[in-house]
Amino acid sequence: MNQGVTSRQLVLFVMLLSITGTLIQPHAQAIYHAEQHAYLSYIPLFLVMVCSMWMLSRVQRRFSNQDLFESLVERHPFMGRVVALLYILFFLFVFARDVRLIGDYVSITLLETTPISIIVLSLLFMAVFIVRGGLGSLIGMSELYVTLFILISLVVPFMLIKQVDLANLMPYFHIDVAGVGKGSWYLFSFFGEMIALPFVVKGSDFRFKSILWGITISTLLLILVLIETITSIGVPIASRLVYPSYELARQLQISDFLDRFDLALAAATLPAMITKIAFDLYFVCWGLKRMIPKVSGKVLTGPVALMGFVCAFWFFKNAIQLFRFTREWTWIAIVFEVLFPIVLFVFLRPRKKEKDTGHSTDNQKQKQLSQEDKQEKVSRDGGESGEGKHEGLQGGELQPS
Repeated sequence: MNQGVTSRQLVLFVMLLSITGTLIQPHAQAIYHAEQHAYLSYIPLFLVMVCSMWMLSRVQRRFSNQDLFESLVERHPFMGRVVALLYILFFLFVFARDVRLIGDYVSITLLETTPISIIVLSLLFMAVFIVRGGLGSLIGMSELYVTLFILISLVVPFMLIKQVDLANLMPYFHIDVAGVGKGSWYLFSFFGEMIALPFVVKGSDFRFKSILWGITISTLLLILVLIETITSIGVPIASRLVYPSYELARQLQISDFLDRFDLALAAATLPAMITKIAFDLYFVCWGLKRMIPKVSGKVLTGPVALMGFVCAFWFFKNAIQLFRFTREWTWIAIVFEVLFPIVLFVFLRPRKKEKDTGHSTDNQKQKQLSQEDKQEKVSRDGGESGEGKHEGLQGGELQPS
């Protein structure tokens, strides 16, 4: 059974999936193409993802007690399994990419002399134990560390006041529309990974209002980070950095006694990155559990994590190859983050028999209620015979409906 997810937790999940990977890598590529107006690249992303998540929320309303994996498999046993398997493979690749991306990030920023294989194994070791705790562990970590990230994002602008130069945003109104579009292209595949949520959250908990709040807050925070990067570092330098957000943190200095405040920020945001890896692993294991019900999801965590470890080094030889692959990866991401939601919105509907049985059960409940009212009146007026009927009704209420 799916664990219940509140509105606040759903907002934090959206932020976890949309911000974590986007903050590390594709900002430099967006700045390179859109220059000082790179922050406008998030506006098309916001509109596209709102439409995609709205369609999936409508689909989830049709199957309120099921997640999207369940509804796909039960409604279309063959094609539903094919679509579900494609999503599992998609997020298996995302899992391997995130493992390599965060492993390279930690190796460059925090642990320069530690072999990257040891770093990646340590990250996977933590992710496996998080996933074995179920969705509740992911919820707890997102509530703690995503909230911490929000607080850091709101405090950092006040620390960067001395480094900010608004002249880096000039000319303000000469917008390169083609460049902004290219920036959106590079950001899209990372920002749209929130598409995984309806597959692990049942329909009754998947509320579009909470999703909209999550997308809006994520967009505003990422726009804020991009503006801070451009105004404090400048377009020529920021567009040639691999991790511009880390270079932004290096600009922070608290007086003279704490020169490397970036290390504290990197260490504070690292648990959120590990939680993102754990969510990718959870998605793959949960999907395989839905495809093969007899297999234990906890048993799958170890083998899937080792497969992700192998694929992380097999698919990408170095960080530069991972950096360049973002352009081609968007073509694949569009299929799963835009086209498939449209297909599911159009074709994934309950059977007519299920609708008819739903209406008939409602009518039966109304008839039973009316009969109970009549029998209660008889029991009040009728003596022993009425008491026997009333006892029979109580026995019926205890039976499962």
